[in-house]
Amino acid sequence: MVFAFSIFLYLPAMTGGTIWDDDDLVSGAAFGGNNLLSAFTHPFLGHYFRPLTSASFVIDSWFAKGTPFYFHQTNMLLHAITAVLIAWLTLLVTKKQIAGFLGGLFFATQPLQVGAAAWIGGRTDVLSTCFLAAFMGSIIRYHQTNSSWWLLGSNVLFLLAALSKEQAAAMLLAVPLSVFVFGSKEWKDVWKLCKPFGVTVIVYIILWCIDAPPPYGAHNSLIHTVTLALRTAAHYGLAFLTPTHSPLLTFTLENMRNPVWMLVGAALVAAFLFFLKLTWKSHRPLFWVSICGLLVYMPVSNFPTVPSFVVGPYRCAEAGTAVAVVFGAIAAYGLTPKRFPVAILAGANLVVGTLVTWWGVHIWTTPLDLFTRAAKIDPHFMVGVGNYAHALDLNNNSPEALAITDKTLTWIFGTKDWSRKIETKKRDALTPDVLDRLRTNGGIPDVKALGWFISCNSASLARLNRLPEARKICKEALVMAPRDARINFAYAQLIEDLDRKEAIHYMELAIKVAPKYAAAAIALSHERVKDKRYSEALKVLEPVLKDVTWNSNVLLDIAEAKAGLHDFKGALQALDEAQHALFVRKKELIQEKKLKILGLEKQFETKPK
Repeated sequence: MVFAFSIFLYLPAMTGGTIWDDDDLVSGAAFGGNNLLSAFTHPFLGHYFRPLTSASFVIDSWFAKGTPFYFHQTNMLLHAITAVLIAWLTLLVTKKQIAGFLGGLFFATQPLQVGAAAWIGGRTDVLSTCFLAAFMGSIIRYHQTNSSWWLLGSNVLFLLAALSKEQAAAMLLAVPLSVFVFGSKEWKDVWKLCKPFGVTVIVYIILWCIDAPPPYGAHNSLIHTVTLALRTAAHYGLAFLTPTHSPLLTFTLENMRNPVWMLVGAALVAAFLFFLKLTWKSHRPLFWVSICGLLVYMPVSNFPTVPSFVVGPYRCAEAGTAVAVVFGAIAAYGLTPKRFPVAILAGANLVVGTLVTWWGVHIWTTPLDLFTRAAKIDPHFMVGVGNYAHALDLNNNSPEALAITDKTLTWIFGTKDWSRKIETKKRDALTPDVLDRLRTNGGIPDVKALGWFISCNSASLARLNRLPEARKICKEALVMAPRDARINFAYAQLIEDLDRKEAIHYMELAIKVAPKYAAAAIALSHERVKDKRYSEALKVLEPVLKDVTWNSNVLLDIAEAKAGLHDFKGALQALDEAQHALFVRKKELIQEKKLKILGLEKQFETKPK
């Protein structure tokens, strides 16, 4: 029942497209190539050690043929399997079937799982969570049966979880503690249990040395770290206890600057510590599960700050395993006349969580819906605001697009005159405060993303025909991100009518950085054809040829280039394809080109050799 309900709840995700990093994950660009060797030898998205997650995308690609359906299907199945594992784990901890059933339901309907299960890029969390739930259950079964097979299974599952996401490695500390909760409570048995895990850790470290990027540390003052940690605790604690729409679309903590949120966070931390003390005395299995949840929460607790998004909803998916077990147990123990109010509160959480999850699954399947709503709820989230601004531009609402990007840039740089600040020097513009705000959006100060975001502001100015300002702002975007292909091409388009030679230079830079950037390749090849540099025109188009033949303009350029190289057969074939392209130029123009090429072919054949 838990499995079936989980599948039903996430069915809308099956029709979802690609969002955010998904295109790079589906193509394999996120880890150096769509093959298993690259998965284990290249960092995940350039920053993380997640080879098993990369490998799962490679395996999916064998069947998916580039379509998102199969990737969404895998995420959905992993989430449903995890819900069943949570039901099993809750049963092991409480020995109550109703508690197991409720624990599985609480996990299936947990809103903070939506970002992991409904988004292809959430695979790293949904996969790690699945292995962690199985690992926790296998450790308990080992203590119950003393079977070496369960011990071996727990080692393998721990390694798989850690190879899916580094966050899971923190669960290692729960291994020795399990002896004092489920086992003999003797130190010799702690050593016996930890020895095989020592071998597993060595294997993990060896693989880490092959694949992992250098670690990054965020240097904050103690006061800043503590306040950030308390605000994070308030955000996630309330998201679990009182599920609402907001946490599903909140990626920064800027909406929680009020000191009241620190008090809320402190109260939730104190309540959790009291709960640990209570369960240690009355129900140690629940204590152990809670400690497991705490261990996988700490790497994303912002104590200390780590290089990842501060409060992305998917980041707490692993900790959701323990929360679901605890909620399931509390709901089951509340099914008595004396404790019925507890059961009512748990039931309300379950019902509201289900409704919020159903809503969230629909939102996380479409980029426009996700980023539009995220930009309104969290206007400090650059990715959301930038994509929302792009959507507004496409809908002829550039004044609003300009206003929202300008507002976010004013917050980032701490002044409305942010453009003048960039004009001086990049180093002077990126003050510690600015870098801190960029780290609030992302753990590593993402200056390249800032460059892209500034170019969004430039794009709105261009659509409003404020071209001098647009060129100036786009040049400032290049100051921040000189190797961003999109910005180089955008700047080339803005200056093409002023300085064709310089525009071509920036097109060349865009192609150098991203040879498969179709729009830039089309534009540069067209310029090459105009300059009669036919071989270079075809060479530029070669990496993107499969993706651009829907455009008859491209096919006309190919025809002209091939005719210039005396490949008349190829030129005529390109013109035939142009007649059936998705966007077809006037038939008369294509016919005129065909007659011209036939004439050139005839002249070439009759010319003395």
